Amino acid sequence: MYRRVRVEGGRRLEGLGIIAIVLIIIIAGVLVFSVGQIGVGFVAVIADPFTGSVTSVGDGASARYFFKPPWATVYKIYVATDSVNMWSEGEARGDFPAVPCLTKDGLRVDVDITVRWSISPSKALDLFKRYPGMDWKDRAIIPIIRETIRNLIVGFTAIQTIEERGVISALMEKTLVEAFKREASLADAVVLEAVNLRKIALPSTFVDAIESKLAAEQLAIAAEFNKTRILVIANATALSKIIEAEGLAKSKIIIANATREAIEAIASQQPGLNSTQLTSLYLYLETLRSIAEAGRGLIIVIPGEADRFLLPIPTTP
Repeated sequence: MYRRVRVEGGRRLEGLGIIAIVLIIIIAGVLVFSVGQIGVGFVAVIADPFTGSVTSVGDGASARYFFKPPWATVYKIYVATDSVNMWSEGEARGDFPAVPCLTKDGLRVDVDITVRWSISPSKALDLFKRYPGMDWKDRAIIPIIRETIRNLIVGFTAIQTIEERGVISALMEKTLVEAFKREASLADAVVLEAVNLRKIALPSTFVDAIESKLAAEQLAIAAEFNKTRILVIANATALSKIIEAEGLAKSKIIIANATREAIEAIASQQPGLNSTQLTSLYLYLETLRSIAEAGRGLIIVIPGEADRFLLPIPTTP
């Protein structure tokens, strides 16, 4: 009897010991390691204060599970597309004010711009080491954007910021890429994706001056056109008068020659007629014919002496 109880008690103690060992192992595992998860678009940085190690987990393209010591701290770094909007005061819809700049001719303009970038997952750990507060956006990226825009705009006049906006936008993207690469603290981690130059806001007084200048230029062009038109019309009128006068003079010469030839022909047929009388008679008859063709007047003929002809007196009815 005594032996049976002792054996059963030993077995019970042995079972409790196994359970205790399992519990100790589980508790130790929980204490030594814990499970974490990182989502798409993020990279996890694990900082162990006891060992001083800092490691990264994830590639930003897929979700990951990982083990870490329970005392380690996990920092999640967003590596997908991020952006900053810089708006003018009149359109204060973004999180930052517009970039005030000076043009080459000393005029202040406000640049409205949106810049989009992402963080290279492979460089996220180096970036975290340089900016453990994870404030690289405020401390590095935005100041670089502002400085780059100011340095670029100062190379253009106010008029050029209007006429060459496409050129400025392309140069802005190119110079920002170079500026991010030059910044050693960013560890070549920032990947520029797009630059959207929305507006370069000029002062209203300057815009009004441009509009007034354009209106004056339009009036000058219209005046020059009218001047040219008047000169063309005047030249055409003068030329027409000249041509008309030349034609009239030539026609008179032709008529005179024809009259002379007619009189000479009549005189050759009537050699006894006096040439002066013949000429007067011919001209008299031609005048009567012209008046008759015009049909405008009444002719009263008063005959004179046989050796003379009186001129006709036209009267209106």
